[in-house]
Order: sequence, then C-alpha cells, then structure tokens
Amino acid sequence: MRHYTLSHLEAAACLWEAVLALRDRPESEPRAIERALAIRKSFDSLGAAALRLIVVGWTDAVDAAWYKEQESCPFSFDWSFVPQWLIDTVDWSDPCHPVIRTDGAPWNAPGCEHPATRTDAPSNAPAPDGRRDHLALLSRARAALEGLADFTADACDTLVEDIGHAQNQLSVSPLPWPIDVHVAAVEHRHGMNLHVALHADILDAQVAAYCREWWKEIGDGRDPHSLSDRDVIATYFDDHGQESCSTDRVTLEPRAMSDLPAQSPETGTYCVLSTAHLTVQTADRLDKWASWPPSDRPIDIAASVYGWFVPTRALSEERCAQLPKDLLHLIAFGRDRGFRFVLLDCDAGTVDDLPVHDW
Repeated sequence: MRHYTLSHLEAAACLWEAVLALRDRPESEPRAIERALAIRKSFDSLGAAALRLIVVGWTDAVDAAWYKEQESCPFSFDWSFVPQWLIDTVDWSDPCHPVIRTDGAPWNAPGCEHPATRTDAPSNAPAPDGRRDHLALLSRARAALEGLADFTADACDTLVEDIGHAQNQLSVSPLPWPIDVHVAAVEHRHGMNLHVALHADILDAQVAAYCREWWKEIGDGRDPHSLSDRDVIATYFDDHGQESCSTDRVTLEPRAMSDLPAQSPETGTYCVLSTAHLTVQTADRLDKWASWPPSDRPIDIAASVYGWFVPTRALSEERCAQLPKDLLHLIAFGRDRGFRFVLLDCDAGTVDDLPVHDW
C-alpha cells in the first residue's frame, strides 16, 4: 500500500482548489474564458467526483515540476505555481479525458492547434467577451472619436455623448438589455440546488451532471454517460421517489439609469496658487472658518497642511457679500479657467494676473 505524506495531501488540495478557481473566476481574457468553459464541460461530462480523482492523480507530476523550478520561482506553490502549471500543462480539449500534455506546449497556446480546429480553416481573432472587455472597447472608441476632426462638431458631440451613456449604463449594470435565463431547482434530502444558464441545453447539462453524480441512487444499471442529458434527467427524477426538478424561464430586466444610485465619484481639476495672493486678514479668516462646523461656514473649504482647498462654484449674492474681495478674485480666477477647486499653498508660485501681498 502506498503511503501519502502531508505534502502530497496539500498538493492534491491545491490542485483541486486551482481547478475550481480557473473554472469559476477566469480573467476577462478570451483564452482564460475558453479554458473555464472547457473545464466546465469536463465537470458536466464526468461529474465532480470523477474529475476530482483525475485532478488528484496529477499530484506527483506537479510535485516533480515544483521540485525542478522552486529555486527559480519567486512566487508561492499554492496560489501561483499550481494554477500556472495547470494553465501551461493540462489539455482540456476532450471533456471526458483532461490530460497532462507530453509535448510541453500549453493548451490552446499560439501555434498549438486546438483539436476542434481544422488546419485549413481561417484563423480569426476572438471577439471581445465579458463586461470589462466591452467597457474597454467603448472607452477606446470614445477616446478615438473625441480626437477625430472628420465629423461636424455637433455630430461628434452627439456620438461621443451616446457612447458615454452606453458606457455608463454597462458600468453600473451587468445587463445592458433584457435577457432570458433558464432556471432549475433540484430538491433533495439535503436541501435544494439551483442552476441558472442562458440556454436550455446548458441548463440541461448542469442538471444532468448532478444526476450522473448521484445515478447510483436510482439503481439503474446503465452507464449514465451513454445517455443524453435529457434522457438522464427524465430517468433519474422519474425513478427517484424523494427528489424532484422544476424548471422555468425568467426575463431579467436591467434597471434604468435613473433608478440607479450614483456610483461614480465626482471628479474635477484644481489649480495651485500661492497664499501670497491673499491678504493676511483673509488668511486669518480662512483659518477660523476651517475650524467651524461646516453648516456655519460662509463657504465650504478644507484645510490642508500648508493652506486650504477652496471650491470655485458660483455663489449666491448673500454668500458673496460675506467673502473678502481677494478671495472672490481667486475663486473667479479658477472658475474662469475651468478649475473646480483652487488649492492655496504657501509654497506655491504666484501668477501675474492676481495681486501679490507681502506678509
């Protein structure tokens, strides 16, 4: 009988954890997403229990690879080396037989033909997939259009505004438009499993994987992998007296932008001016106002280490009457030049357009 050390058990646990992470939390990059879908197919085809035994069987291989490379690998075994080893080494092309590659080429790597791809078929770059890719695409398109001179000013402004609206909608809602999802609820003695998919056949594959995993409970001598997903599901729940499966199709509606709370922080620019553009009396006032409760201040300011942040937004006549003229000139200076704030700093330089006070 073979004996396993704690190191073997840890490597096996790290392998299984990494497989689950590659399946459930892929990076928003086409190859990572394709790999996650391939791993999901293996789960659907084999079931978690059978696939787990295959993955655990790679323990010696990953240990041997780590032994060769641990001196040159700057990262840890569990969260860095093992996932990368799976990415570089395991071929998930056949969902029923994920294997360690023997040619040294990573699965689906450049120059490594996917078994399902014909050699005479044209090679097309994959389309962007995932919210982050679409957001990046919209951001790039918007930036490009903002720099073009071929459109009329009005047409360009409208197009940029429309793309910005679409970008904002997608950034605050995962659903840019209504979609139908298929839902299945499997009730069993331990509780309930919920499965959700965008397509009915994918939902069937998820439920069928559950049925194949627990197939022995119905006493059917046939190999469940020899049956279609629909036949497996129908047979399992017809013969199992204590479990049931109900399905439904649900339409998910994105929330309107007006219904969503503001999620983007307010942004703006500021200019830095010397406190020498203020009189010593105004500087004393700003010091006092900064220590008052916000509701008592004649203007919203924030003290910094060497001065104050002052907003440049327009003020009512009543508020303007409470402010000294030198401060009003600074506020107008910043607002006229498109700045949202003025940072008054004792170490900043002066400008020719404003008076300078020696104090």
